[in-house]
Amino acid sequence: MKIYFFFILLLPYYCSSQLKIPKGFSEFKESPSNGKEMKRIVADFDKDKKEDVITVIYQSDYQLHAAKKYLIIYLSSKGKTFYIDFDVFNGVFVIPLKYKNDVLEFLVYQEGTGVYGHGLKLRFNQKVKDIQLIGYDYSYRTPGGHCNKTYNLLTGDYTVNNDFYSMKTDKTEFESFKGNKKTVKSIFIKDFSSDLFAELSSVGKKYERE
Repeated sequence: MKIYFFFILLLPYYCSSQLKIPKGFSEFKESPSNGKEMKRIVADFDKDKKEDVITVIYQSDYQLHAAKKYLIIYLSSKGKTFYIDFDVFNGVFVIPLKYKNDVLEFLVYQEGTGVYGHGLKLRFNQKVKDIQLIGYDYSYRTPGGHCNKTYNLLTGDYTVNNDFYSMKTDKTEFESFKGNKKTVKSIFIKDFSSDLFAELSSVGKKYERE
């Protein structure tokens, strides 16, 4: 029993030791967006009864806007680390990761006054043994307010929420639209590209305010 208990205590350390941070990179300790503490996530993401490690890294010798940045996911079942490049989103700022009900939430913002945000919901697909994008959120600032879009890639349902200043009422107004657009196929991290997210961010565009 003592030996088993000792093994349980060492397990997170053992799994973390399998994750190799590339030379010249460091893990974010706090969010450059809101200053909140950022911690690596240790959880059984791929459901093989072994802990996996998820964290966000950056080139430590460069200024933030110029540094390469990645979300990295170490899967024990594959003995491999997967990288999601911030450059796919022109991303600079990141919010602390969230993990709940086997879903990883990753939110990154572009630099600039538009404050374009890309939110990814990732889950390990047990059938094909790969990391799948199951949800995508897109948001940005407009001249008179904000636009926030949520897209469920499993069902095709999406929502577009706008808030804007109305000169007619002299106050901020809110409107919401719903639609459905099913994807041709499931999306996995190997499919990630700037063109893919440009396409996803355009879903529901007819409801956006310029």
